[in-house]
Amino acid sequence: MRNVKLSSIADIYSGLSYRRYLDEEGVNYDVVVQRSIKGDGIIDDFEEVKLKNNLKERFFSKSGDVLMKMSYPFDVVQINQEGIVISDRVAIIRLKPNFDSAFIAHLLTNAHVKKQLHQSGRTEKISHMSIKEIKEISLNIPDYSVQVKYGNLLNTIDEKIAQDLRVVDYDRRLKEGILNNIWCDIDD
Repeated sequence: MRNVKLSSIADIYSGLSYRRYLDEEGVNYDVVVQRSIKGDGIIDDFEEVKLKNNLKERFFSKSGDVLMKMSYPFDVVQINQEGIVISDRVAIIRLKPNFDSAFIAHLLTNAHVKKQLHQSGRTEKISHMSIKEIKEISLNIPDYSVQVKYGNLLNTIDEKIAQDLRVVDYDRRLKEGILNNIWCDIDD
């Protein structure tokens, strides 16, 4: 296990200030905005906008990118979709070879990292991190083969949690349906 700065294992960028590139005659793009990144590692709810066609390649998602909200609660997600524009206030963490993006995404959600982010965060009402501060995050990294095993295991656990949450949601809706049915019987 070795301790490294995030900047030594990844290229880290800020996303695109896409509002500057809005163009009614432009190309339709899905854009990852802060609300797109959920605390449970899910990415959805993209903003669809028309943008000029001269965007730099680095602002488009690549499979294996790790994205981090630059404001509290600093949610992190691994993205496997390519060609989605990543907006400002989202850090793009593009790992170098021999680093597993699933493992690193999970590691960045760990309490030790959250503590570092909290200590580095500015004292504004909503804590915000700069790219410079994100680059300084210190991580304990095992060998690549161990990263892959942990990444797969943690992904499996996340899938199980998501499945359990769907069952709980279904049960809540079932309960509400039964209670609504009772009201319908009374009204008749």
